[in-house]
Amino acid sequence: MKSLRRLVFAVLVLVLARVLVAETPAPGALLPDDTLAAVCLPDSNAARERFRDSNLGRLWSDAAMQAFRTNFENGFRTRFAAPLLKESGLDVAELAELARGQVTLALLRDGWDPAAEESAGPSWVLLFDSKERSARLTDVLAAARKRISSDTNHTVRTLKLKEVEFTSVTLDLRDRGTNAAPAAAKPAGDDGEGEDEDGIRLEFAFGQVGSTFLAATSPTALQRLVPRITGTNNPPGLGGKASFASIAAEDFADAAAWVYVDTAAFYNQVAPGLGSVFGMLTLLGADPAKVVPATGLASIHAVGASVRMQPEGMVSRLRILAPAAERAGLTKVFETLPLDASVPAGIPAEAGSFLRWRIDGKAAWKALDDALRRISPQIADLAQLTVESAGQVFDGNFNLQRDLAGNLGDDFISFTLPPAGTNLSQLGNRTQVQLLGSPNPGRLVAGWKALEALVHMQAGALQFTERTTTNGQKVLVAQVSGKGGPRTAFHLATTTNFVVVAETGEAMDQFLASPTNGLAGSPGFAEAASLVGGSSQGMFGVFQQRANMRPTWEALRSAKGLDSLVPPGTTSIEAVQAVETWADFRLLPPFEQIERFWTVGAVAGGSDTNGFRFRWATLGAK
Repeated sequence: MKSLRRLVFAVLVLVLARVLVAETPAPGALLPDDTLAAVCLPDSNAARERFRDSNLGRLWSDAAMQAFRTNFENGFRTRFAAPLLKESGLDVAELAELARGQVTLALLRDGWDPAAEESAGPSWVLLFDSKERSARLTDVLAAARKRISSDTNHTVRTLKLKEVEFTSVTLDLRDRGTNAAPAAAKPAGDDGEGEDEDGIRLEFAFGQVGSTFLAATSPTALQRLVPRITGTNNPPGLGGKASFASIAAEDFADAAAWVYVDTAAFYNQVAPGLGSVFGMLTLLGADPAKVVPATGLASIHAVGASVRMQPEGMVSRLRILAPAAERAGLTKVFETLPLDASVPAGIPAEAGSFLRWRIDGKAAWKALDDALRRISPQIADLAQLTVESAGQVFDGNFNLQRDLAGNLGDDFISFTLPPAGTNLSQLGNRTQVQLLGSPNPGRLVAGWKALEALVHMQAGALQFTERTTTNGQKVLVAQVSGKGGPRTAFHLATTTNFVVVAETGEAMDQFLASPTNGLAGSPGFAEAASLVGGSSQGMFGVFQQRANMRPTWEALRSAKGLDSLVPPGTTSIEAVQAVETWADFRLLPPFEQIERFWTVGAVAGGSDTNGFRFRWATLGAK
């Protein structure tokens, strides 16, 4: 009998321990059904390991990066961790170490009503499961409360919700570079958010429920989450929403991290106020309430993205729920055809990126025209007249529907060459070549001239001359007259099935030379393409990180300061200085020492009756 009693006692102890340190429920059960967005690491321990093994993780921990890494981490502690420790008492590094299971950051509607002036905004919630480190979490939070309660500049109050105590504190997020006195805390019952001339203040509360750390910017959010964590009350949650359930079932299983956004809920919240945003369009005979629906953005129900680490590399998925019957405007334009999207001849091996879309050009043009007419028939007629007038400058018989819309094909390609230049603006503007599929490329040229004339109309008159390449190909050279004299805008040529538009003559000639050993034969291309499911889904692209990153990396590490790489007038010196307090790019190692971590990536996808699916992949470093 004694043995039986001991066995029963032992079982009760184990059950009680399991109840007291229960795992945080999965987000579908944990988060309420008014969740607007969520970011989740289902298993933070596994996510850490996967990050360490990833290209970025290996790059960050490489010995060559030590000087830059140390400087950056010091900047993080100084500019973020230390102020947060002072304001909230919480040590970010210590909390991160205690996260052993699920980590979730979510945005809840929580009664938010943009139409009501007195309505507070949506609420942020952050939680993580400390699992076996639950006792340590208790000590860490006790230390945090002690820090802020001993500081007379803090106004701290205790909230007791469902027998759980939370500590509420106001964060003063003003610029700490000033010597301004701390802002007074808002009284209890206020929404906790405010602004002053130096910055903003934000009230939030944190506490512990079993093994779960929980923080939120709203007491009502805490009241709703505590019962879900303890399992004492489980009203319908995020998992009961059809959009979340559909995406989660197909894309979140076994993911290292995922993101979900309820775009339909966002739209329903802000839609009543959109009329005032586009109110000026009434002067053009438009209906402001029809602007967003006409773009097709209202047809997007939800968006989900996830990341997985595979032996071959990192694979990310993007899912956009947009039923075919509801699509309009942009969501109609980007519907893909189930056609081959592989790399054609002529794309050079050194191309930094390549993207090919198989889209029905005529249907896409009609979708844009329908969207514009839905907003305002007057604006649609004015746009058509403007384009036709621009085209008739070069061809008196130009007709928009016949020469432009009627000659669009189902193949659209673009590729870029690696960046070059002396500042970040130049390095960010890579030389681009575009190929527009057409059943009649020669006639489509007239339509493209019309569009380009509108783009460059404010810069000056657009004029064309003709040149001949070494292989006898005719190329039109477009020049724009401006204050500094004429400059070349683009080069234009035709092939059997395409109109080719290149930003430079060198790029045009390189494409027309049609190399036999082009991009499709470059190292890593086939492996990256395989990771995304090949190039037969209607959209396919590839990017060569090493070629794209090298010039920018070397420019950053070789410059005397970040301000020397920023063109005058493009950003403030304060913004540049703020970045430099976080990172000293002069401490970066030579690119050759870390180039192995920059590999080849690919993207593929297409549309179906439920929406759009895309997959990105980056090969793992050898």
